[in-house]
Amino acid sequence: MKTESLLRRFRGFTLMETLLAIALVGVMLSIFLTVFVPARGLVRQALTRQESERIVGILRAEINTIRADEYAGKGAAQSSENQYKCAFDKGFYWIRKTSQPSKAIVIFSYRADLTKPARADGTYPAMAAGKSAPGESAQLVTIACPMDDPIHRDDIRDAVGSVFLVKLTQLQLKGDGVYHAVNAPGVIAEANSPEKYMSEPGNRDSWGGALFCRADFYLMSPPNPARYKGKKWKKLGRPLFSANLSFHR
Repeated sequence: MKTESLLRRFRGFTLMETLLAIALVGVMLSIFLTVFVPARGLVRQALTRQESERIVGILRAEINTIRADEYAGKGAAQSSENQYKCAFDKGFYWIRKTSQPSKAIVIFSYRADLTKPARADGTYPAMAAGKSAPGESAQLVTIACPMDDPIHRDDIRDAVGSVFLVKLTQLQLKGDGVYHAVNAPGVIAEANSPEKYMSEPGNRDSWGGALFCRADFYLMSPPNPARYKGKKWKKLGRPLFSANLSFHR
């Protein structure tokens, strides 16, 4: 009797008990996947949206800022390729620049070396990638500039984190009420310069002209400008994300 009692105690689970345990684990796992997996997806989506909005904000702020080395001056008759009288003109010429990836806008972060003198545009030179400089000798900054910018083109190799390549496509409102890409980027209807797109009093908009464009953002990989020389946009595939921008005179 004692031996039979011990065997009964250590004989393990029956098939029915095992099946019930598996079913219970399956139910708990289903509840977990239903509740927590979508929540994680929403958090990831929110973080991605927040990051894209930050990148777009950097581009918009840079276009609306005329740096010291970009200002054409009060005496200048009009803007030029690298000298602007206002942010509207800067946006106009930047749209023209991005017709090719080799001259596109790049957005990236780098560690500015504060121990060196500031450059013509007010920024500091980049510290070599991987070099550690704690304290006040370095500052992480994010900038948007043309890839062929003579001041910042060498900073790309020392970028911290991702580097984004931006294509600006000018849009025009057509009769169907929809914005369409124009055939010639950087060309305003019947005008070959931003100065010719000023509204006369009582004609159209009294505050001046406006430019609308779509900004397509690509991941620049590898972050080497030489790799994009001679390339076409269609070779880069689809952009990571896009956003609409406008510039007002």
